[in-house]
Amino acid sequence: MKKIAVFTGTRAEYGLMRTLIKLIDKDKYFKLFLLISSTHLDKKFGSTINEIENDGIKEKHIIPVRVNTVKKSDMAKHVSEIIKLVSEKLEELKPDYLIVLGDRFETLGATLSAHLLGIKIIHIHGGETSLGALDDKLRHSISQLSTIHFTSAEIHQKKVIQMIGVNKNIFNIGPMVIDGLLNMNLVSKEEFEKKTNYSFAKRNFLITYHPETLSKDLGISSFENLLDVLNNYECNLLFTSPNSDVGSNLILERILNYIKIKNNRCFYIPSLGQELYLNALRLFDCVIGNSSSGITEAPIMKRNVLNVGIRQKGRHRFGSVIEVSGDYDSINKTMSKIFQNKNFCEFDLENFKKINITKSPSKQIIKILKSINP
Repeated sequence: MKKIAVFTGTRAEYGLMRTLIKLIDKDKYFKLFLLISSTHLDKKFGSTINEIENDGIKEKHIIPVRVNTVKKSDMAKHVSEIIKLVSEKLEELKPDYLIVLGDRFETLGATLSAHLLGIKIIHIHGGETSLGALDDKLRHSISQLSTIHFTSAEIHQKKVIQMIGVNKNIFNIGPMVIDGLLNMNLVSKEEFEKKTNYSFAKRNFLITYHPETLSKDLGISSFENLLDVLNNYECNLLFTSPNSDVGSNLILERILNYIKIKNNRCFYIPSLGQELYLNALRLFDCVIGNSSSGITEAPIMKRNVLNVGIRQKGRHRFGSVIEVSGDYDSINKTMSKIFQNKNFCEFDLENFKKINITKSPSKQIIKILKSINP
């Protein structure tokens, strides 16, 4: 039996690993320890630990780290707390592997803990690029510390091979969201309204905007320009919470103030959970902001995407994405074209499942982990 710990600190990362975590938990070949921390435990970010609790994972361990990233130094302090507490928990559990996904600073802390304790690290979604965020170098650091790699595209697999210097144990399995779509249950607009209290209008936009951690103003001016542009259009808006990077409090403050003024057509839900979020992608006219979901999930589903600013600069797009700089005129000009576009294509989930039924990334990971001994 292989003992596997999985670390999760954000809604996005848990959503992507959700199928994998469930498969590991049910497989007698593995013993799962799920380490839950950071924004999952914070009401401001939607208390997403509740979603995890509902999934019925047998062995869960809370890593109680408070999220308060007002200054850049707060992120460093956050990482130090993660290292301390995750190290203690890993020493207690003694897993053979630690699975992590992506590029978050919390994830780097967990990865350092495992590396220093001699625990092999499995990294998912390495080799990607986001030149407008601190995450870029964090992701590459995690890859350097890892023993087994599962990438989302061939271009990312080649990047990891280039970084590591060897091609052993580097597998391209496709984007993890494929599992979410394969297991997705369709929700109608009426059901979505009941579950969220959102109200659909003729035109509807889904907005997720995170700080640009490498910009001087953290991308705040671009977000303010976006809000000013949205004043010009008759539509309903659903905002989700920014991540916990420094500057997130400034973005959230502006979201809540904007909703107070436009409360008849603006809604804020910190976290929808993966299934409702994927359904929102198919039900809304356009996804707006700078989230990686606008680079991966939405293009895979052939949705309209407006990516604002530099946060996702250099990242491989999994389909068509409309790019715009953060100045008012550029956003307004592009929004006008989007608003005039009357073509709204339905996402054919049934056809997607037929095409991808044998391509589950999580099942590929399970099969590989059973067959190798790094």
